[in-house]
Amino acid sequence: MRKYAHILSPICVGDLVLKSRFVSGNSLPHFLQGPEPFPAEPVIHHMASVARNGAAIVTFADWTNPNQRRSFNEDGKRFPMFDLSDPSVENYLCQLADQVHYYGSYISLSIMPFAAPDPMYDVCDVPAVDLSKPIDPTNFRDGQVDYDIGVMTRGGKAGKAMSHAMIRDLIESCAQRARLYQSFGFDMVTLHFAYRATLFARFLSPLTNHRTDEYGGSLENRARFLLELTGRIKELCGRSFPIEVQLTPEEPDGTTLEETIRLAKLCEGKVDIFQLRASNANLNHPTGYNSREHSYAVLDACAALKASGTRILCEPIGGFQDLDDAEAILAEGKADLIGAARAFFVDPDYYEKAREGRGEDVLPCVRCNKCHVPSLTGHWNSFCTVNPEIGIAHRLDKLTRPAGSPRKVAVVGGGPAGMRAALYAAERGHDVTLFEASDALGGQLRLMDGPSFKWPLVRYREYLIRQIGKSTVRVRLMMRATKELLAAEGFEIVLAALGAEPKLPPVKGAERCRNVFETLGHASEFGPRVVVIGGSESGTEAGLYLAENGHDVTVLTRQSGLALDATPIHYREIMQEFYAPMKNFRYVPRASAEEVGEGFVAYRTEDGKLHRLECDSVVALGGMRPRQADALALSDYGGEFYLIGDCRQIGNLHTGSRDAYAVTHQF
Repeated sequence: MRKYAHILSPICVGDLVLKSRFVSGNSLPHFLQGPEPFPAEPVIHHMASVARNGAAIVTFADWTNPNQRRSFNEDGKRFPMFDLSDPSVENYLCQLADQVHYYGSYISLSIMPFAAPDPMYDVCDVPAVDLSKPIDPTNFRDGQVDYDIGVMTRGGKAGKAMSHAMIRDLIESCAQRARLYQSFGFDMVTLHFAYRATLFARFLSPLTNHRTDEYGGSLENRARFLLELTGRIKELCGRSFPIEVQLTPEEPDGTTLEETIRLAKLCEGKVDIFQLRASNANLNHPTGYNSREHSYAVLDACAALKASGTRILCEPIGGFQDLDDAEAILAEGKADLIGAARAFFVDPDYYEKAREGRGEDVLPCVRCNKCHVPSLTGHWNSFCTVNPEIGIAHRLDKLTRPAGSPRKVAVVGGGPAGMRAALYAAERGHDVTLFEASDALGGQLRLMDGPSFKWPLVRYREYLIRQIGKSTVRVRLMMRATKELLAAEGFEIVLAALGAEPKLPPVKGAERCRNVFETLGHASEFGPRVVVIGGSESGTEAGLYLAENGHDVTVLTRQSGLALDATPIHYREIMQEFYAPMKNFRYVPRASAEEVGEGFVAYRTEDGKLHRLECDSVVALGGMRPRQADALALSDYGGEFYLIGDCRQIGNLHTGSRDAYAVTHQF
């Protein structure tokens, strides 16, 4: 019997036979699309790649909104926007569906109408809704009046409740959208009713539905919109056209699990799949701060729903990547399907490893959420921190070269960039030796054992070390490579991955401070009261680590808040949720440290006042310095030479992985 027999077993959804139990939720990296009014090649290639990588259902959202490009939201204004008034655009949507079908997968249209006050779409001069024409369900606004189900507030004013006519038109518009995409070759539809995020979801949750008519009150009334919508889609698209509903099975002080089990009975015959999501968006984008390994937010609720005897297929989603976990969940009957998104991005060979029973070889997601949105200030590139192919996969045939004749390669530096480079070079058939001056591999990732929230990076480090051990790479620890040694041993190519070292800030008395390398893992060496100078993501993490270990921590930051360089959507919010209840962690915004003295730090605030903060220990972050001089000292050993990672230019895990991939795929 195959190791992952349950994951790989087929299952029927209506008339569709799924090739596996994997479902890919709506998760298009936001910056693959340019200004084309049709699905561009990077988008089509990406969706097809998700199908190739094992997703039996690939979910695709048409976010199109006529006012989208004028949005105040830097992320939303860059989403794909299709011109469905041009019949030739339909050609590309048909090609998208066809390429997903090529890999034996099915494609689902995600419909998720946001209320007008949502900042992603709201602009001041939206024209009035013309009810004589199909309504664009992503922008329900009439002149200057915000329509919702009657509960949204904006500036202290309640939104105007949608009339019955508007509800009917919204249902008809969404059903017609599903029928239109069915004509393009789309196989099913996914409706977003989760965590009160959409107009749909606000009907279902008692926390947002305060209507007193037949659409509010009891569960049966709150579910009326869902049942009418799914019923109309089945009428237009056929009874065998599957409908997936994204659902929150239980929420604090809101929907209960008992109600969700009752809802399943109401939905049988109209809904085919319940995709179960946690009670808020942040929990559905788990990071090291709000999740733990092998633990999943909605799994117990999913198991209870399955145990109720519902005929609707149950699909939990949120952090699923571990193949052994997924197999056990399916084998124990706790779920019918496994929903995921990042799992299909991180490892381009995910499905192949499942078929070969190699779960331990799956490249682990570090849960940074940068695939979602890496920045709201640019650059506008989509990428994965640990899979350097994301964002450029459609161009790899032009960017890379076929592996050449085997060469003798030395990689100097056993951090993450060095290990990735050694693995890539070995995979391409080269004879690789990895030199590391210390007694263990890992580089800066060796510091990640201390903070509880860094467990995804610990898992990534252990994965790299394990893969090095299984590869043909020879590792020489406690060995400082010199140009004489490299020349004497006849290396033809040398990759220097020596990393960087921390700098102290230009503050009087900074020599009294500890740097971040001397902080993580060394909490016992600090006094009770600690000041951290520098509120970047690294500084914030150092402070949180010390606070976790009982120290009273104050972070001084020149910025308006903490970790403004961290992933802006979900990740930073989750970090804030993590430290908000901590009584021994605080920060001072717009604060500039001026002096570190014996037992104090003097700093100046935005109003020009000088303050003195008593403390026992100080951590200071002044950025990083690339170890270029040490690396360049190896350059004239006599062969080809490359710098990669932080010793070339200060970056992060993503830039180090990209360097390792790019350089090794040129020889």
